[in-house]
Amino acid sequence: MSNMPITLMEDAPPYLDFEVGLKEKRAESIATGRKVYEDVEKVIITPMGDNKTQVIKECDEWLAHLRERRHHQMISEKYLEFCESSYNNWKMKRKAPVSGTPIEAWPQVGPAEVKAILDANFRTVEDLARANDEGLGLIGMGARTLKKKATAYLLSAKKGGAASEKMNSLEIKLDTVIDEKQKMETKIAQLEAQLAAASVTKSED
Repeated sequence: MSNMPITLMEDAPPYLDFEVGLKEKRAESIATGRKVYEDVEKVIITPMGDNKTQVIKECDEWLAHLRERRHHQMISEKYLEFCESSYNNWKMKRKAPVSGTPIEAWPQVGPAEVKAILDANFRTVEDLARANDEGLGLIGMGARTLKKKATAYLLSAKKGGAASEKMNSLEIKLDTVIDEKQKMETKIAQLEAQLAAASVTKSED
């Protein structure tokens, strides 16, 4: 197994997904004259905030390599425990855990924003709050505002708990109402202009 990309940093561990695939048992295939397969567990490693880079390895090989790197103090015990616990959890539940608040459970974003964030491969509010410019670029328009919302959401939860979070939510709702009011006023002005133009045209006829 080759070394993981530099982007798979310990302070921002990658997302780990697991699956069971098939692997040919070549010696038995030759001996029996037919294809013989066995199940093989694979890990799909994706850097946070990167929807293009993936590393796929067999789990046994991957874990053995991590333990060797830990033995030589090339990675921390915490990082190894994260990877091993994710694998063990999948073995039991067939799904690796997400550490933090899932984007889908974040009350301050709508369905379209959830999809844009997930498509950019940010799965938790915590991950979005520490996103870099490259990751935000994958989200597209409004990404920086979403990052600020994520940061404010986490800060309010840490400082003031439920009361602070409620106040933060109300402030965001107020901003939304103001934006909608401005859009409505603009639309009304456009309609009035169209009516005025239509009246002038009619009077000339």
